[in-house]
Amino acid sequence: MIMTDIKKLTQSEIIERVVRHAVEPVPSWNLQKVNTPWGWLGSSADREARRLAQHGILTRERRGKYVYYSCSEKQLAFLGGNL
Repeated sequence: MIMTDIKKLTQSEIIERVVRHAVEPVPSWNLQKVNTPWGWLGSSADREARRLAQHGILTRERRGKYVYYSCSEKQLAFLGGNL
């Protein structure tokens, strides 16, 4: 049996990667109950995205009755370059 030292990503890290790799801002409903290349996001992922926006890690923008998340260049530098 081969054991590897693969670190499991936190929900915050998965959300950051989803938003960073998106071509356009990500609607909040695309962050709920979805399997991503980095791991599963459950029903509370939109609340975590809101918290990340409150801390300046993501940008939160309301468009009509929906909310979209994105990353600015300054935020990308804070997140450590290419994830």
